[in-house]
Amino acid sequence: MNLDKLQFKASVRSGWQAIDLGYLMATAWWRTLFMVGALPSLVLFIPLLIVFSGNPFWAGFIIWWLKPFWERLPLYFASRKIFAEQTTQSEVLLQTWSLFKKDAIPWLLWRRISVQRAFNAPITVLEGLTGKSRRSRLNVLQGKYSDTAFANQAIGFCFELISCFGIAFMIAFFIPDDFGFDTHSSTGDLILAGEWFYTIFWFIAMMLVLPFHTMAGFALYLNRRIELEAWDIEITFRNLAHRKQDSTSKAASLALTLLLAILLITTTTSNSYAAVNHDSHSAQQLIEKVLDGEDFGQEKTVREWRFKNLVEENEDKIPDWIIDFIEWLEKNVDFSNADGSPNYTATWLKIMLIVFFILLIVYLLRRYRGPLMKLGRGKKTGSAPDVMFGLDVSPESLPDDIPAQVMLFWHANQQRDALGLLYRASLSRLIDQHALAFKSSHTEAECAALVKTRGINSLSSYFTGLTRVWCHLAYGHEIPELGTLEKLCDDWSEELGDAV
Repeated sequence: MNLDKLQFKASVRSGWQAIDLGYLMATAWWRTLFMVGALPSLVLFIPLLIVFSGNPFWAGFIIWWLKPFWERLPLYFASRKIFAEQTTQSEVLLQTWSLFKKDAIPWLLWRRISVQRAFNAPITVLEGLTGKSRRSRLNVLQGKYSDTAFANQAIGFCFELISCFGIAFMIAFFIPDDFGFDTHSSTGDLILAGEWFYTIFWFIAMMLVLPFHTMAGFALYLNRRIELEAWDIEITFRNLAHRKQDSTSKAASLALTLLLAILLITTTTSNSYAAVNHDSHSAQQLIEKVLDGEDFGQEKTVREWRFKNLVEENEDKIPDWIIDFIEWLEKNVDFSNADGSPNYTATWLKIMLIVFFILLIVYLLRRYRGPLMKLGRGKKTGSAPDVMFGLDVSPESLPDDIPAQVMLFWHANQQRDALGLLYRASLSRLIDQHALAFKSSHTEAECAALVKTRGINSLSSYFTGLTRVWCHLAYGHEIPELGTLEKLCDDWSEELGDAV
């Protein structure tokens, strides 16, 4: 991997900016990406259509289920192209079997339904990792881009649907009525000709979208590696070194060489300047000592939900819940037409809808597990402090009419007491009525950040402004204007005065 030949600027991007980069790569190399993805699938698609001529949807389903393998050749080509390697289409196609056989069984079973497939594929295809090493690598790479990777998967599927029906309806629109081509019977049911019609255009749509979906996931993977491995910093240092080297003239290099030769001849080596040589063992000990130092970094523990030992327990078998789910569908869902004949279109449509809603519910539960875990908590816990920053925040210490008392203090030239009352009353209301877990060790800025997590923008904006004014007075002795205090009192009545 020669970073000097990287074909795009190595900088840390957001998830959506990385997807944009992937779409740009797909646009630039689209013809080759499309061909290396479509040709192997077409070689299998045509025989499948012949075998399942009476029900072509099965041919389309098999091609769709094998989609992770069709994405591997475009991914392999792009991994060479971004480093300016001259790779032809025929050379990529020659790698078909070697790429397809990599960790094939898991990708045909439980990994096939992964919602981050395009992001995870480079670990198998390019890094060649399997088993425990693959899971360890995923734990390092996955994180804040998980939602973006899922969105890329969903967007790709939606574009396939739009492209399929868009192309099919456009072609059907231009077919004359006298031509005698119909996709539906008089009762509105899809006939065999219609199944062939939509299966072929589904295949075309899938191949058209595949380069963009694959490159978007690849760009997310590259962006994560740039972030973790600091490619941008390494490239910057390399450019500085090259620039320094190019700026040195041959004459100066020759003069420096002669000078060094003279110094080596005329001087002797001093033992006091002897270099310290480290073998691999001592060097490793020195590295570990530096890494264990307190100033080097800090450890952070992140807690999240996951299925315990799901992958380890199902490496060599189909999960039982899949079998139970299929048996439940057979017993409880009617997949037949009115005349009793099987309706395969309705079957797969219902299955896809059920699976989609199950995945959606699982995703929403995982995505919003933090707010859901907070439901049912008491408003005020026993650990809520009564004194913060030297201010009494207990409800018993506050007057009934906070804004009126604040203005009385102000007109009595007790500006600090006025603003202090407003600030501690705000803290008290936030603890008592909004269940915010302030601690006596929190700073003003940490309290404002905690209010922001409450998710109420107006409340967060008000408390941030109040904190700023209070800190300027408490620590900078800057007395605010009367109009500023009046507006804070009015906003306090709106945000916290009527809270229940």
